[in-house]
Amino acid sequence: MLGLKLEDISRTWRGFKLQNINLTIEKGEYFILLGPTGAGKTLLLETIMGFQKPDHGKIHLNGEDITELAPEKRGIGYVSQNCLLFPHLNVRQNVEFGLKMRGVPQAERSGAVDEVLESTGLKPLEKRRSGTLSGGEKQKAVLARVLVTEPSTVLLDEPLTGLDPESAREVKTVFKQMRRDGKTVVHVTHNQVEGFSLGDRMAIIKSGEIVQVGKTREVFSKPQSRFVAGFLGYENIFSAQLTERKDRTCLVRVGNVTLQTAMKPEVDAFAVAVRPEDIYVHLSHVENGALNILEARVLDFTDQGPHVAVTFEAGLQLMAVLTKSVFLESNLEVGQKAWLSFKPEAVRVIEKNR
Repeated sequence: MLGLKLEDISRTWRGFKLQNINLTIEKGEYFILLGPTGAGKTLLLETIMGFQKPDHGKIHLNGEDITELAPEKRGIGYVSQNCLLFPHLNVRQNVEFGLKMRGVPQAERSGAVDEVLESTGLKPLEKRRSGTLSGGEKQKAVLARVLVTEPSTVLLDEPLTGLDPESAREVKTVFKQMRRDGKTVVHVTHNQVEGFSLGDRMAIIKSGEIVQVGKTREVFSKPQSRFVAGFLGYENIFSAQLTERKDRTCLVRVGNVTLQTAMKPEVDAFAVAVRPEDIYVHLSHVENGALNILEARVLDFTDQGPHVAVTFEAGLQLMAVLTKSVFLESNLEVGQKAWLSFKPEAVRVIEKNR
């Protein structure tokens, strides 16, 4: 069933342009809008919410044209990047505020507030002032204030930014409950891990344009452009030429290196991409005709906490990501010889070489 539909939405604001945005989001779907800072994510949410009026196009919600409706009449809950709590009110009073402004009777709003405080885990904190709350508790209170008004659709603008990992996990439980409750959710983020862990489907936005839409796993595994691949963590991206088609694989040339890919390019010139975590590092020579195997030397490494990113020279420069324990056990050093292996399926063909 149709939830939210954007038809050819364009909006110019302060020199920035949203350009012909077309999106269809099903009712009850958890949809991720993923893109870098300055891509137009917040402007698009503000346009959906009604804070910005589109220069062109239509917005439909649950089958109704809401393009000209005032924000408060759209039935949409909105959590902005700076959606603060009232410091002079406690948690319960903050959550109750929207219902009170709507004139909901005391008994009715009391029951609604009790229910949302329980579902968000805030009941024990209802008498606390916002200044005494942790970051995660504050964000849950903001969400509760939105959810108590029972919107069918909720827009979340970078809702986990600035939260520590434990607080982020607590807030995610509220998001997952929203999905179970059948809310239509549009969640804006620049964090690919966040998007992958929460979204049913996603759209990638770049410079005001939607450049790819699909199921979350499909977008991550099959980027359609060089930009999307790079943004989603395919650190190893190269221009390539098709040299030979076989039954199950194709041979492609990257500089002076030949690689096998399981994908079938439709054109002769394109890009290929390999995720760093798909590359295996060996300290001794390996032979396996079914794999891509390259002799390499360690150029550099970067400690990333639980992982270490290691850069190799192998006729082309490749980055592999190892767990900290594997890196320490391997005792890799700059200049050391190693062998890299990765499956043909790990070599993704990207025909939009830009």
